[in-house]
Amino acid sequence: MTENVQADTDQIDHDGLFKELIHQCFELFLCLFYPQQAAQLDFSHFTFLEQERLTDYPTGEHRHVDTLIEIKTLAGQLLWIHIEFQSSRKSGFSLRMFRYFSQLRLRGDMLIWQIVLYMPAGGGVGFEGYTETLFGEAFLPFRYWCISLGDCEAAVYLATENPVAYGLAPLMKHREISTPHLKARCLNGIAKSNITQAQAALLACFVETYLPLTQAEQEEFEGLIQHEEVRVMEFITSWERKGRTEEARNGVLEQLQEKFGPLPEITVQHVEALSSIEELRRLRRQLVHANSLAEMGLDGTKE
Repeated sequence: MTENVQADTDQIDHDGLFKELIHQCFELFLCLFYPQQAAQLDFSHFTFLEQERLTDYPTGEHRHVDTLIEIKTLAGQLLWIHIEFQSSRKSGFSLRMFRYFSQLRLRGDMLIWQIVLYMPAGGGVGFEGYTETLFGEAFLPFRYWCISLGDCEAAVYLATENPVAYGLAPLMKHREISTPHLKARCLNGIAKSNITQAQAALLACFVETYLPLTQAEQEEFEGLIQHEEVRVMEFITSWERKGRTEEARNGVLEQLQEKFGPLPEITVQHVEALSSIEELRRLRRQLVHANSLAEMGLDGTKE
């Protein structure tokens, strides 16, 4: 994470946000960081597998892999893509990745592409590995792919116009772009992208979460988004600036339906009864990593 991010990170559900990012924007994510490899995958059909429960030997501790996707290459070869997210760097993690690989390989008996997405700096986009040696000779070289967002240059990735770049740029280096200009550019890019409402809401949530503004920066940002060339999406301006509750309600309902399908009448009534912008903002943030209407208290089972 860069020094520009001033949010209270202890209060942020980093894992939930990043897991939802992969679920909502899987193809866009791979195309952003690994375009050559992504071009060889068949995105017309892929499956998110149930969280695999693995045993971390020799401690016996049970762990779940973050995200596991089954997909085929354009040549028809089946593989698993295992993506782990880390908000910090921890000792012994490379050994854990090797253990994950070993158990997954035995279970699936197929090729596995492992990627670790780090928030902090420490390695750029490249590889990490685990090696065992005996008598001075390395006999177990193991490598996995890694992305350190804190080492990435925001300007380089923004230039791709990939929508995921707009959501992750706040976590990248952006010394040559002021924070208000970066926020305006990211929201403007999300607004113009040909993506779903749910994807746009998720990426905007990343911008809001990881790019907080001081009072002076907020005033500068307010001026920027009034410029005719900065077309910040309507649901952001209505919730965050103008407080148009009717539009906010419609936006929440649209995103709920996009994620969970047709909504029961009790859910629609609950949302339409909300009159507070803060309540609608809470629902929007909760929606990012909720797996069901029941988790959000919107299925009618809670009073």
